[in-house]
Amino acid sequence: MLQPNYSSFYSPDLEQAINRAPMLVSPDTRLIDVITQMAHARASCALTDVTASMAFSPLDDVGDGCVLVMEGEQLRGIFSERDVVHLCAAGVKIVDITIAEVMTKEVITLLQSEFRDLFQVLSLMQKHGIRHLPIVNERGQVLGLLSHGSIRKVLQPVNLLKARSVLEVMTRGVVTAPPTASLLSLAELMSRNKVSCVVITQMPGTVIPDLPEGPLHGVPISPPGSDPESQTRGEPGPLAIGMVTERDLVQFHALDLDLNSTSAAIVMSQPLFSLKANDSLWNAHQMMKQWSVRRLVVVSEQRELLGIVTQSTLLQAFDPMEMYRVIEMLQQSVEEQLVELTETNELLQKEIVERQQAQEELNQALAKEKELNELKSSFTSMVTHEFRNPLTSILCASQLLERFADKITEEQRFNYLQMIQRTAEYMDQMIDDLLVLGRVENKQLEYEPHPLDLVKLCQDLVEERQFSDTQSHSIIFQAVGATHDACLDEKLLRYILGNLLTNACKYSPSNSPIYFDLICQDNQAIFKIRDSGIGIPLEDQKRLFQSFQRARNVGTIPGTGLGLTIVKNCVEAHHGEITLESEVNVGTTFTVTLPLTPESVGD
Repeated sequence: MLQPNYSSFYSPDLEQAINRAPMLVSPDTRLIDVITQMAHARASCALTDVTASMAFSPLDDVGDGCVLVMEGEQLRGIFSERDVVHLCAAGVKIVDITIAEVMTKEVITLLQSEFRDLFQVLSLMQKHGIRHLPIVNERGQVLGLLSHGSIRKVLQPVNLLKARSVLEVMTRGVVTAPPTASLLSLAELMSRNKVSCVVITQMPGTVIPDLPEGPLHGVPISPPGSDPESQTRGEPGPLAIGMVTERDLVQFHALDLDLNSTSAAIVMSQPLFSLKANDSLWNAHQMMKQWSVRRLVVVSEQRELLGIVTQSTLLQAFDPMEMYRVIEMLQQSVEEQLVELTETNELLQKEIVERQQAQEELNQALAKEKELNELKSSFTSMVTHEFRNPLTSILCASQLLERFADKITEEQRFNYLQMIQRTAEYMDQMIDDLLVLGRVENKQLEYEPHPLDLVKLCQDLVEERQFSDTQSHSIIFQAVGATHDACLDEKLLRYILGNLLTNACKYSPSNSPIYFDLICQDNQAIFKIRDSGIGIPLEDQKRLFQSFQRARNVGTIPGTGLGLTIVKNCVEAHHGEITLESEVNVGTTFTVTLPLTPESVGD
């Protein structure tokens, strides 16, 4: 029998199929922590709307769906999403057990020196009925991980896929359940039938209260008798309306949902993407790639459920020898067209140079308009991001209070209400900042000085800040000099000092001190606010007072980049000045110098 010539054609990129950084845990890691990590590897889920969040999305194809259990540099076991389903179905209490107690200890691995091509890997996976294959060296050290998803992404046998139909490879024995089925019963179905998903079906015309009415994408729900063809065929079969996968169950488990009381109708993925039985495998591959999904339902002309196509069945349909022949022919065709493509490329390069020159001239002519568009884009992005996140948090907390009011404790209810209140206050502050910025941009910022007790104002600001501070900072205030003759604009001064105190608390470690000094001398009020926070990189300090500009080291700390812009304009309205001294990971000191009275401005 002839052996394939591995060097006679360009095989798929082996490196691109290997995940060099799989999720690793130690044997003594708690199982509940492992499940949480697996869920977070898929998505960072904010439970704003359970139904919407579990719909098909690009996140459905993220991650390998397993963790490797390591002791030092040695592989001791493997734990996958399917194992989570088995544990759920068996009713195992996962709170007090470690991953070592439930992991698969006999791990099938592949030596790096024996890794020749991906078709060899597919044969090995099919032989052992596995979906994850660690790559190890001669000493047993893990070098990476192969999975069905990673292999599918690098396989591009276009002609072979176009030549075969979905009917040839689809799984006909689809495991189904009604929308009223509980998640626990779905886990038992998956475990008992050794499948990775359950298709949720219902008869045409059936109304489920938790489901939206009207057609669903790919598999529309229609009342009996609306389709003339269905009348000639008699009673129509069930329609696929949603899906629950083992990866979903991992996510639900991490969210601590009650699997026994939560029905499939609430959390199932919808809408479904569908194929016809005579569609090609290339269409299936393209749909999986376009929509980042791993499963497609197959329906009849009357939209009845016929079967399902998954990544696994798609890969199992490949005959390695046939693929070798197809790829060899493709390689020959590529070589024949290489010269023609090279000549065409040279012509295109010349055209690109000419277009680039014309584009550069156009960019210079539209520089001011481009700058305006960038400012609008920054503003839109900021408003979208900074308002959507707090609104999502409020919606999440309110829905949890509404749906699980009888299941959460008083402490949890109090925490949710506090989160809603803090988020609403944050949004109110953002709206105030935008309104002030609008007056600044329109030259409408009014300066109205009045006699003012500076010490009392500063003490009030400290008290307000500490009341709303959730990180227990201690603000130490000290006043030096005569302050009774001050005549300043209280509203603008509150913007200045309030923003600086808020930033000092926001970017400082919990329980750290904030120093707030007031010094009155030479007809000037000098305010110093010093923290021991993350500091501001030197390269960011020059543009820090511009709109929508933030330091690059703020990470995930929320902010709009408007606060210091407002502060600087309020300082300039007083004819004062603001300076800063900062060092990364040491702290920042802002110094604001204002004339004590309007008369002292001229002096």
